[in-house]
Amino acid sequence: MLNFDDFADDEAPRVRYLDLLSRVVAYIDSHLADPLDGDLLADQAAMSRFHFQRIFRAYFGTTVAGYVTWRRLRRACELLAGDPGSVLDVALAVGYDSSQALAKAMRRELDTTPTAVRAGAEPGWQRLFDRRSAQPPTVNDQPLYPLLVDVAELSVLTATGRGMEGGSMFRAAEQAFAELKPVIEGAELSPRARSWIGIVPDEPQGPDDESMRLLIGAIFDHSLSDRDGLCTRPPCPVTGTLAWHQLPAGRYAVFTHLGPYRQLHLTWIAIYRDWLPATGYALRDAPPFEHYLCDPLTTAPEKQRADIYIPLQ
Repeated sequence: MLNFDDFADDEAPRVRYLDLLSRVVAYIDSHLADPLDGDLLADQAAMSRFHFQRIFRAYFGTTVAGYVTWRRLRRACELLAGDPGSVLDVALAVGYDSSQALAKAMRRELDTTPTAVRAGAEPGWQRLFDRRSAQPPTVNDQPLYPLLVDVAELSVLTATGRGMEGGSMFRAAEQAFAELKPVIEGAELSPRARSWIGIVPDEPQGPDDESMRLLIGAIFDHSLSDRDGLCTRPPCPVTGTLAWHQLPAGRYAVFTHLGPYRQLHLTWIAIYRDWLPATGYALRDAPPFEHYLCDPLTTAPEKQRADIYIPLQ
């Protein structure tokens, strides 16, 4: 049996994530009428916004937005079934600003209406969960043994792609890389681009979220694999979606993904669902990222490798 204590750092701070998430759930239930966004709820959990939604999804099997929608609509249906008040009163009580907004949400998420619920119709709860579910297949056959490393501050030139399909950001990666690579080549910086990484700044609202962003970036003059060279920020045209980002220095748990890049999301979920709760590591307020160790255009899918960097306190 895998014993996470075998590689745990005894001096690293530990966190009981379920306790923190319990605070969030209690806060949501007592503030359904109020605005509830991810940053506010991350503060209630005393977690970094970079990690809160991933941890929530790993524990609850749905997104934060999906959970809030479920709780609001569940309470709305309870009120509609047992309270003679107006639909507007019900809508306001659960955080919708009009009866029309509530009705629209019920049609979209539950395939029903306030009138139908008042008449005794059973809402389509499974429909909501199917739309919002974010729990992909497990990765049982790949033990998660991270390497704990200290990384210097990194300057990263990034381009942004969008769109998730079946939980994979591969299409967005191709889009961003196609914008970034010609700029680097045109500035004659290709030999100095020693590390290529991906940063996911958003939390998906389902496995086919068209608005999800992926930032593909190049690190110049520093190799993450060899951990050598001083990271630089050479002159380079910044056009389109290109931008410079700074990743703060600090300690990371580094996990190696073996296999197709299209399945990277499965390793991410395993980290947040299995390894993090078991070890209780406290996460630093910095973005996690992927480091691509081979070219997917020239490497067979089964031989592709990438490192996933999770920032720790």
